[in-house]
Amino acid sequence: MDLPGFETFAASPVTAPAGPRRMERLPTQLWKHLLAGGAAVWLFAAAITEITGDDILIPTVIVVGSFLVPVTLAAFALSRRADGQLTIEAVVFGFLAAGTLGVVTTALLETYVVPAAAGTFIAVGVIEETAKGVLVLVIARGLRHDHARDGMVLGAVVGAGFAAFESSGYALQTMLDHGRGQAVIDIMETEATRAMLAPFGHILWTALLGGALFASTRGGRFTVTRGLVLTFVGVVTLHALWDETYGWAIMIGQGVAGAGWDVIWPNAQAWIETPTASARLWFNVSYDVLLALNALVGSVWLAITWRRAVTPEPEARPARPRRPVASR
Repeated sequence: MDLPGFETFAASPVTAPAGPRRMERLPTQLWKHLLAGGAAVWLFAAAITEITGDDILIPTVIVVGSFLVPVTLAAFALSRRADGQLTIEAVVFGFLAAGTLGVVTTALLETYVVPAAAGTFIAVGVIEETAKGVLVLVIARGLRHDHARDGMVLGAVVGAGFAAFESSGYALQTMLDHGRGQAVIDIMETEATRAMLAPFGHILWTALLGGALFASTRGGRFTVTRGLVLTFVGVVTLHALWDETYGWAIMIGQGVAGAGWDVIWPNAQAWIETPTASARLWFNVSYDVLLALNALVGSVWLAITWRRAVTPEPEARPARPRRPVASR
């Protein structure tokens, strides 16, 4: 019964607070716009910095140039999954945590743990890939992690964060080493080189490791499987060989030019004296070929792993009861 002067309200159901929402697939063309727009901003900022001589603008050149390719590749990875389980929180935290905690922690460990004798590059690979793998595990605790492709995308994002912040450190070091003379040009050369190599380094390696971690899920829990162990060993090997390339290229350049062969491991050689034209030529050829082979192996491995990843069967929905047919 309604009383005069009083309104009747229907009781609204109590709903539980919504949890993290799954991240929607990014537009497939977004990464192209990020790459083109970011490159234009980077070149414009560098030109204005060089013209005005204003050192305050140098951080803009460093940040934009260092983050351009990693962010673009992260956007590309996030546009590949139409039905993934990743959340915005996981993606943002993964990128930032890898670039801050990941880079700082690995730098600390490499300074005090890595030996100066045999095994240096292997130790660096083990430390950095383990750190990024741990971050993937921590982030994935609040997610459904039974699909390898989700792990590969999350791994790519974590690797992109690590690569972006690491590249900014190299760019800053370049500025400090070369002084104000040609700081902008030197920074751009460093960033352009690292940008071209970025897709085949940390981003690729951590994508492979993330996919193996998610593929190792059994009953909702991560387990140590044969595939996970082999992937970790393979990723560390690619990482170690990548870091070893510079020393090997010097060894090949000197050997072919007639300066003698000095085969050592780890080979962390550097040019002590100005190399001859022949040695320099063979160094450049060897360095490019070795990196290209490493990148090719990693890229083929990643492509095969992505194609072999099978989408898990969706949870069965209860059948809707049929309405009785009215009799005539």
